[in-house]
Amino acid sequence: MEHGGRFGPAGGYDNSSSGGSSPAASPRSGPSDSDGSSSSNADEADRAGRQLVTVAESSACVLDDIDRHQQRMLALLPAFSSPARPRARADALSRWLAGFGAGWVLDTGTLGGGQHGGGGLLSRREVGRRVRAWAQALSAMEHAFRLRHQKLMAAQVVAMGELAAASAGAMLTLAGAVAALGSSPSKLLAVLDVYIPVSEAFPVLARLFSWGPAHPVSVAAEAALAGLVDAARRCRRDLRTSFIRSHYPWRMPQGGEVHPCVGFWMGYFRCLLRNRISLYFVLAAADDDSDSDSEARPPPRAPAGGGGLGLVGELISCLEAVLEEKSAALAFPGLRQVFVLNNTFAIVRRAVRSDLKLFLPPGWVRVREERMEGYIKGYMDASWKPVVSRLDGGGTKTKSGAALRRRSNRLSAFYTALENTCSAQRCWKVPNPVIRGILRKTVAENVVPVYRRYLEDHPEVEVAKGRTVEELEQHLSDLFEG
Repeated sequence: MEHGGRFGPAGGYDNSSSGGSSPAASPRSGPSDSDGSSSSNADEADRAGRQLVTVAESSACVLDDIDRHQQRMLALLPAFSSPARPRARADALSRWLAGFGAGWVLDTGTLGGGQHGGGGLLSRREVGRRVRAWAQALSAMEHAFRLRHQKLMAAQVVAMGELAAASAGAMLTLAGAVAALGSSPSKLLAVLDVYIPVSEAFPVLARLFSWGPAHPVSVAAEAALAGLVDAARRCRRDLRTSFIRSHYPWRMPQGGEVHPCVGFWMGYFRCLLRNRISLYFVLAAADDDSDSDSEARPPPRAPAGGGGLGLVGELISCLEAVLEEKSAALAFPGLRQVFVLNNTFAIVRRAVRSDLKLFLPPGWVRVREERMEGYIKGYMDASWKPVVSRLDGGGTKTKSGAALRRRSNRLSAFYTALENTCSAQRCWKVPNPVIRGILRKTVAENVVPVYRRYLEDHPEVEVAKGRTVEELEQHLSDLFEG
C-alpha cells in the first residue's frame, strides 16, 4: 500500500488547513473587497492600540505591587538589624512572606509523605496550586529586592541582605519538600515547575547581595537544584518501569475501543512539555545516566545532547508497549488487533495535533502507519480468513448428488461462520469513522469477491433467502457499530 493511502492527512489526524489556498487567500478583484480590507485593518489597529493600553496598565499594576512590597520591606528592616533578635526576626519574616501569599512555606512539612511515602496530606491538585503560588511569590520577591532605587543607609543594606537570606532559605524549603514527595507522575510535573524559578532567581539574589559560592543560601540553592535533578531522574525511571504500567486502572474495554489511559497519558506528556526548558535542563543529567542511584550528580549548567526531550518519544513507546501487552487479555479472534489499531491511531492523532509532534523523531508517524497496516492484516487473518476458508475447495461443477451435498454443506458452514463473526463484531467499537470505514472496506474486499465467485462457479447451489451478494455486502457494512 502506498504511504498515506489509508492513514495520511485524509485519514483524520491532521486538522491543519495551512497546506491549501482558501477564498480569503485569493487575489482581491473588486472595490468591495478592498473596502472590506481597509475596514479590517482599521479594526486590527484599534484592537492593537487597546492591547497596548492593557499591557501598559498591567505593567503599571506590577510596578505598583513591587513598590508596595518595597515599602513593606523598609518597615520590616529594623527587625533584621544588629543585634539579632530571633523572635522579632521570625515575626517580621512571617509577615514579609505572608505579603506575597507565601507564609505557608514556613510549614511545608505537610506538603507530602516523604521519599518513601505513597502520598501526602495535600492532594495532587493542592500541591500544584501551591507550587504555582510559590513561583509567583519568588518572582515578585526577587523584583522587590532588585528594584531598590531609594537611598539606603549602610545598616539598612546589611539588614536587607539578612532579610533576603532568610526569605531565600524559607522559600527553598518548598523545593526540598517537592523533591521529598512520594514518587508519582505529578511529582515530576512539580519538580519541573520548581526547577527554573530556583535556577533563575537565586543567582540574581546572590549577585545583588554578593553571596559567594560558600554562602549558606548559595550552598542550599545548589543542594536544592541537585535534589530536584535527582528526583526528576527517579521519576523518569519510575515512569518507564512502573507508572505507565500500573498508575492508571487497567480494566480492558471489551469492545476493543480506545483505552481511557491513552487520553490520560498523552495529556500528561503534553504537561511535561509545559515546562520544556526545565525538562531540557533537569533531565540533561539523566541522558547519560544508567539509572544508578549510587552517585549524586550536580545540576546541569548547559544543554547536553537531547536534554531530556527524547523522553517524550520514549514514554509514548512505553505506553504502546503496555497496550500491546494488555491486549493479550482480549481472546476473541481479531479483537486484539482492533484494540491496538484503535489505540495506535488515537496516540498518533493526539501527537500530531499537539506540540508533541515537535519532539518526535523523523519517520515516527510513518512507523505507526505501517504498524497499523500490520494490525489490519492481523485482524483479517484472525477473523475473516477462517470464514472465507469455508468456501475453499469447491471442486468441479459436477451435478452428482454427493457433490451437491458437499457444496451445500460447505456453503452452510460459511453462512454459520459468517453470522457468528458478524454478530460478535457488530458490538466491537471503532470510534474513528476513518478507521471504521477502512476496516469495513477491507472486510468487504476480502469476503464478497470470494462469495460471488463461489456462487458463479456453482450455479446449481441454491442460495438461501437474504444471502445474495448485495445483501452480504450490506450485512458487512453494519460491523463495528458498538
